[in-house]
Amino acid sequence: MKKKWIKHIKVFLCVFAICTIALYGAWRVWFNPYRGTVSAFRQSEKLDTVLTGMNAAEDLEYIVKRLQERHPACVSDLPEAVRNAYEREYAELSESAEVTVLSLWQSASRVLSCLDDAHTTVRVYYEDTKLLPLLFSWEGQHLICSGGEYDGYTVNKIGGVPVTQLYERFREKFSYELDAWARHAFASRINRSDYLAFVGIDIGQGVEISLKRQNGESTVNKAFELQENEIALPLETETFCDYSVDRKYGVGIFTLRECIFDSTYKTALKDFFTSVCDEGVNSVIVDLRGNPGGNSLVANEFLRYLPVESYQVGSSAVRFGPVIWENQPRRQKNQQAECVFSGNVYVLTSTDSFSAAMDFATLLSDNRLCTVVGEIPGNMPSSYGDILCFQTPNALLAFTVSYKYFTRPDASKSKLPLIPDIQVPARDALGEAKRLINKD
Repeated sequence: MKKKWIKHIKVFLCVFAICTIALYGAWRVWFNPYRGTVSAFRQSEKLDTVLTGMNAAEDLEYIVKRLQERHPACVSDLPEAVRNAYEREYAELSESAEVTVLSLWQSASRVLSCLDDAHTTVRVYYEDTKLLPLLFSWEGQHLICSGGEYDGYTVNKIGGVPVTQLYERFREKFSYELDAWARHAFASRINRSDYLAFVGIDIGQGVEISLKRQNGESTVNKAFELQENEIALPLETETFCDYSVDRKYGVGIFTLRECIFDSTYKTALKDFFTSVCDEGVNSVIVDLRGNPGGNSLVANEFLRYLPVESYQVGSSAVRFGPVIWENQPRRQKNQQAECVFSGNVYVLTSTDSFSAAMDFATLLSDNRLCTVVGEIPGNMPSSYGDILCFQTPNALLAFTVSYKYFTRPDASKSKLPLIPDIQVPARDALGEAKRLINKD
């Protein structure tokens, strides 16, 4: 009898081990969304590097296969617009004798842009990108120079091409959800040699730019050399978060430049609200302008200091291999901190408040816990996100693929961007929030 039980136990252990190994293997091969991802990007091949047409087509196929394996929109099949673009671009690449890395990047971008997903993108990755000695931004419908000798000048042409035409070239190949984000991305990247080439500007020599004074009296045509580290950038002395408390005006300001959820953030937040409570402050301002995103848990940590027992969170759809796992919307219990702030909360946003920064503002706004002041953030609150990072085998193009879809807490607004309660230019948002506080 004893030997019989030992035999049964051995059989059970063998079956259990086989099942465990099989399940682990299935997870690694089919279900783990992070399979085959990279933790850091290597330098891409140079833009003028020539690939064979088949190698270029292989890279494009590699990108599309990752979409088919990971992206929620592609769980059944590629969306029609994506498939049509892919088949067209693949045929053109494979029939070409030679394809530059630049042309491949443009082809892949045209395919991914059909997803209308600002998180699923492709680009070249270089650590030594050359820059024009200029910074650009939009003022209304005009691209202008920001800072330096030509501060405030309107940019009419770059490389002999009108800015409006360059922007259209950029937009047709760029992944975005809202036009405001595409405009910001264009203005912030068009001083880079890789993106100048991306929109068809010859970067082999100096880049001629046509500038016009704001008063419209004179035009300057000047060739600017692409240089390394030519722009005087701010010194890296600022942390990703800091705060100030003004007892006289009864306001505390917490500035979050990037959504990093770590001990530094949690300590800064605790110290901020401790100071706010000690000083008897009635209003706090959270400045998310220019925040590119990161970890969305920063918002949940902030909510711990507000007087709510629970708050609404949206639904999400997560792709694991051939399966979509649905997380339903729910009320989430708030793990309140010791110091709870009961005053007014204002959140500042800009067109370059993106991803987790937009989520931060949306979570508070949809739960009616704040007043949003500024501009519509860069992407939709109900959208794809949580990216996986890859590189193609030949050109080493860097690309990201979303594997989740998020629905905002207030699902009735799913088709809308986050519209601020008070819409003002981002540069005026802090002053407007202070004005509202003084008025109250």
